[in-house]
Amino acid sequence: MSSYNAQSLFIFFALFSLLGGGASAIYFKRLDSSARYWVLATLLQGVTCMATVFRQDLPLFWSYSVAISLNAASLVLMGWGLLRIDQQDSNWHKLTGLGLASLIFTGILEYSRMLGSPSLMLILPGLVFGGLSLWTAHHAHVYGQSSGNRIAWYMRWVMAGVGLLQLLRIQVAWTGWDIQSLGREAWTLVIWTAIFMLGMLRYFLYIAIRVQDSHHKKLAMITTLAQEEASRRMSEKLARLERQQSLGVMSASFAHELNQPLANTLLYGELLQDQLKSGNLTLDTSQAAVEGIISNSERAGQIIRRIRTFIQSSALQRELVDLRGVITEVLALIDPEIRQSNIEMDRPVLPDTPIWVLGDAVQLSQVLFNVLRNAMESVVQVQTRCIRLDVGQENRDIVIEVHDTGTGLSETAAEQAGDPFYTTKISGLGMGLSISKTILVQFGGQLSLINTEQGACAQIVLPLATVA
Repeated sequence: MSSYNAQSLFIFFALFSLLGGGASAIYFKRLDSSARYWVLATLLQGVTCMATVFRQDLPLFWSYSVAISLNAASLVLMGWGLLRIDQQDSNWHKLTGLGLASLIFTGILEYSRMLGSPSLMLILPGLVFGGLSLWTAHHAHVYGQSSGNRIAWYMRWVMAGVGLLQLLRIQVAWTGWDIQSLGREAWTLVIWTAIFMLGMLRYFLYIAIRVQDSHHKKLAMITTLAQEEASRRMSEKLARLERQQSLGVMSASFAHELNQPLANTLLYGELLQDQLKSGNLTLDTSQAAVEGIISNSERAGQIIRRIRTFIQSSALQRELVDLRGVITEVLALIDPEIRQSNIEMDRPVLPDTPIWVLGDAVQLSQVLFNVLRNAMESVVQVQTRCIRLDVGQENRDIVIEVHDTGTGLSETAAEQAGDPFYTTKISGLGMGLSISKTILVQFGGQLSLINTEQGACAQIVLPLATVA
């Protein structure tokens, strides 16, 4: 047991701190300022403890005044480290202030040493170490409350224990019990053994805090991704439901549009049948009838294909889309109701070159379809039924504007248009514009609605894609 003394404790703790600080420096070298503060604090603890061990061989200025001042600075760094977890920047103003405070404290310690008062030389460091340890315990408490990290609660008690033990050392001023840093008394060994055990425990607790913090972040990230995926799937379902509901409203127009090619096909078939029965079927008549049947069948097929494409359920695609095709398909889709409602449609003159954007063709079609449908529903309430579709470019954005001569937007409608489930219609989900805004945001675009002198204007903005 003769080898077990305060000096051996200081040496062991110094080596443990230096090796642990060096290993942590390698592990934490790419992490935040909190880790750097703790690594520096650990190294300072090791250096100052080693200086204390060789106090008999080193000038007291270095082994007492400077060592104690740097030890106090290490406790400040630990407290800051708990407050700055996950922060990347280092607060150089605070570090500069800590350096100046350390110089001042070194001067105070050196002055007390020169006064030759052993009690003062023991009480002053004990008060500072105890107070700073309790201050660090408070920061551990604050971090535990804000983050919910339960290990921070253990850190709080460990740091509080270190602080109380350091304050216990100053009882020499009242009891006369001698507790020198490197004394051999049993009381001295008990105090320093407890302080160093708690000191090593706080290193492990800090690593545990960071590990649990990292685990919580990964869990939160996974939860967020899962919620975003669930939200995306729900948005896709709502978008499809909105498309189906919109097409249901237009079913009468589609039925009328399909009825024409189907009726013509039937007429051509009956013509061929009559000609065959009468024996008057000629090659020219047969060819004309077959061409008519083929032409009307293709027309009916195109209508059905547009409807099927519009309501199809597929995973979100992020690919190059030529907006010219989207505009052409949507205009063809709403054309039956445009004609049936006697709406004058001013169509844009599209350029000969592709208008490339990054998006999903079906979802972008839904956005334009929803905007045009809103304009159509607005103009049917007035006598002058006009809709103008403009396509232009502003900087690196493509801008599609839908102007109508309808009733415009009320103040409430202008504020809430695009909010989920807000609608001014008697029937409908109230999700059309909300879904449209969500779709555009996914592709870096936006949708805005404003009143104009003649009615209202819906503006769709999408960034142009760069094509190599």
